[in-house]
Amino acid sequence: MHKGMKYFRVGFILLVLLLFISWQPWNKTVVFGESTAKRVLFISSYDGNFLSVPDQIAGVKSVFDSENIYLDIEYMDTKRFDTKENVRLFYNTLKYKLTHLDPYDAVIAGDDNALQFVMDYQEELFNRTPVVFLGINDLARAKEAAQNNFITGIVEETSIKDNIELGLKLNQQASKIVAIVDNTLTGVGNKEQFYSYEDDYDNLIFDDINTSQYTFKELEEVLDHIDQDTIVLYFSMYSDITGKYLTIEEACEILAAHTKVPILRAEVGGIGLGILGGKMISYYDAGKIAGNMVLTVFQGTPVQEIKMIEESPNRYMFDYEILRKYNIDESVLPEDSIILNRPFTYLEENKDFIIKGIFVITVLFVIIAILLYDNRKQRRMERKLQESHEELSQTFEELTATEEELRAQYETIEKHARDIEYLAQHDYLTDLPNRLSFNEKLRNEIDSGNPGAILLLDIDNFKEVNDTLGHVYGDKLLQSISERLLNLSDDTVFVSRFGGDEFLILIANEENQERIEDYIRKILMQFQRALVLDYKEYFVNFSIGVSMYPKDSSSVDRLIMNVDTAMYTAKREGRNKYKFYCESMQDELMDKKEVEAILRNAVKNDGFILLYQPQVDVDTGFIEGFEALLRIKGYNISPLKFIPVAEDTGLITEIGRWVTRKAVEQIAEWKEKGYDTKPISVNFSSKQLQDTAYADFLRKILLEKGVEAEYFELEITESILLEKSSNTLEFLNTLKDMGIRIALDDFGTGYSSLNYLTFIPVNKIKLDKSLCEKFLELSNIKVMNSIIGLAHSLGLVITAEGIEDMEQYKRLKKGGCDYIQGYLFSRPVKSDEIEKIYHINMLDNIL
Repeated sequence: MHKGMKYFRVGFILLVLLLFISWQPWNKTVVFGESTAKRVLFISSYDGNFLSVPDQIAGVKSVFDSENIYLDIEYMDTKRFDTKENVRLFYNTLKYKLTHLDPYDAVIAGDDNALQFVMDYQEELFNRTPVVFLGINDLARAKEAAQNNFITGIVEETSIKDNIELGLKLNQQASKIVAIVDNTLTGVGNKEQFYSYEDDYDNLIFDDINTSQYTFKELEEVLDHIDQDTIVLYFSMYSDITGKYLTIEEACEILAAHTKVPILRAEVGGIGLGILGGKMISYYDAGKIAGNMVLTVFQGTPVQEIKMIEESPNRYMFDYEILRKYNIDESVLPEDSIILNRPFTYLEENKDFIIKGIFVITVLFVIIAILLYDNRKQRRMERKLQESHEELSQTFEELTATEEELRAQYETIEKHARDIEYLAQHDYLTDLPNRLSFNEKLRNEIDSGNPGAILLLDIDNFKEVNDTLGHVYGDKLLQSISERLLNLSDDTVFVSRFGGDEFLILIANEENQERIEDYIRKILMQFQRALVLDYKEYFVNFSIGVSMYPKDSSSVDRLIMNVDTAMYTAKREGRNKYKFYCESMQDELMDKKEVEAILRNAVKNDGFILLYQPQVDVDTGFIEGFEALLRIKGYNISPLKFIPVAEDTGLITEIGRWVTRKAVEQIAEWKEKGYDTKPISVNFSSKQLQDTAYADFLRKILLEKGVEAEYFELEITESILLEKSSNTLEFLNTLKDMGIRIALDDFGTGYSSLNYLTFIPVNKIKLDKSLCEKFLELSNIKVMNSIIGLAHSLGLVITAEGIEDMEQYKRLKKGGCDYIQGYLFSRPVKSDEIEKIYHINMLDNIL
């Protein structure tokens, strides 16, 4: 019997071996029966050939195929046709299909345009249908969508900071980082994210190359001038200034041929085409996550209970050939890096054959071992019984450990558990409760039916502290502020740190607005005394937003949004004040969004125009120059309204360059028509200081159009000196050295105007309209004469703005003013109207 069992074992092992050798996994065939699956519609922003789309779909199908879920796919193709007409045609086609097909059980929206389409037509086309999105770059759009009870998803987080850190690791001598972007929706979003990290890297100069501002031929020349001390991040390069479209493959070919440094990328595409790589988005994993979200809905979980995922699945991937090209040691790369295009070794090429051979040899050795083992089995069994007995004895001894030792271990574990819980509920820097603790506290108060209010405190000008004194000093200031706020904490007042330079305060069991204002005054009184840090005094002001519950809302998230809106309203109205939330603030935000949409459309579709207002010589009456004033075609929106929106959204950089180019082109056009060359001034926003390449851009435009620098003038305001003060003077002196004239606009509206005149390199000051109205009265005329005399003593030219009547003109002439600008002579008009008055004496029209 024993011998027969031995033969049976050998025969069984040989049978397994034969089955393995004859098995080939690639011949496996799966036959599906007739599908009774749920039906899901995938709407892609792009087409099936766009790089991310096949991976997204493959990820979704990896979940659906095993669950009998049927997937339909519709392509919007907005990468190539990003127009309203294309969206309209897609809408009509899809509406027809949805009308004649059975309804879908869920919808997946791939990328930003698809999500926006679903949001726009949700009620009409997808009413009460669960929607899951993926590939969303615009976090604000994703958060807005996720507020809907039928929408959730995963955003596409571009690992910009990780790639910046990688770039610094690969090039430790780097002093500059440049982003390759364009004007597509993706490019604009990436650019905004890129510059959001600028304050984190004081040793790096942040800049971008917007491919939509050049022809691709011009772009090659720009790329050729990138130095070795520069890190290059390639985001988006689909279109140039002419509207010509490039695929990623074509864009990579240009980048690889015209750069001397390795190109990093935060999105899939380009590896194997000359791009080094970086931490990239895994579209397959994102699709898989989205598919599982849909599956969770089908299993009975309501959409509103599935939270939006803000962290996308990203991986480090690099091209082996580019690593070799730039002599980059793989040991400096992150540990989980994937190296693509590495040449296969002999072992890798013959992996399957070698594995099978090793398996066969291993099986033969196992057979031999089993036969040898069988002969010695009896003795080993006896030894095993003895060893088992000894092990049981030892185990019994271990189980009899003293009760004191177990209690000590339990107490240690309990202490550590408490410490971990504390860290999860408190801010590491200030030791105040964190946002999570605040949300829990607020939720409990709301659920208990108690009224109350929340306050959001934002420190005014805190960025200036970090920029001038450093982050260490800024952290100390936050700690000191937290200590004073904590003095207010009691059973009614709950203080927490919201993040950055913001604090959230909960006032419980209070619905009287006057009482809440009393609490606010107590807070402000805490900071009437200076904070003393390193023997220096520092005074702190706050912009405070207030929202009450349940009056304003009973939703934690809604209340946080309300108080944030109120705080920003206080900040916009001059800071160092508090504002209670009201619905009209939300209307203001929506109004701002409408203006932003109009601006973005104008940037994209040549929707701006320049008007020109003459600046007239007081003595001769002839026009000395013009101020270029920006307007939006087809809209009667004041610059006082749309310029702040352009500044807040970052569009001011692109708009500022457009204004500069058009003004220079206008000077050149009048010059070609035979008109005397006269200067044109344009307004320069403090936010345009972020455009670090502006001086080079201006120099290039002047050279290209053959315009002398002395005929181009920049008008700045005092606010420019509050932004990046360490770099502002350097920037202004660079322009001055180029021959550009600089005027200080709105003189007299600030508190330090006279002081500024002693050190900023200006040629001209422009007296503000309010200043002229106040000091051109006979009782105050001496003040105006003194201001003009002081400016002349500093070698400056004077222009008075907003002059509307002849009496003002006469008093300014008598006081020695050089130029006048205002309705007395002309409103801002188009260039063809200027040509009618270009050479006439403007005094003849009014005398």
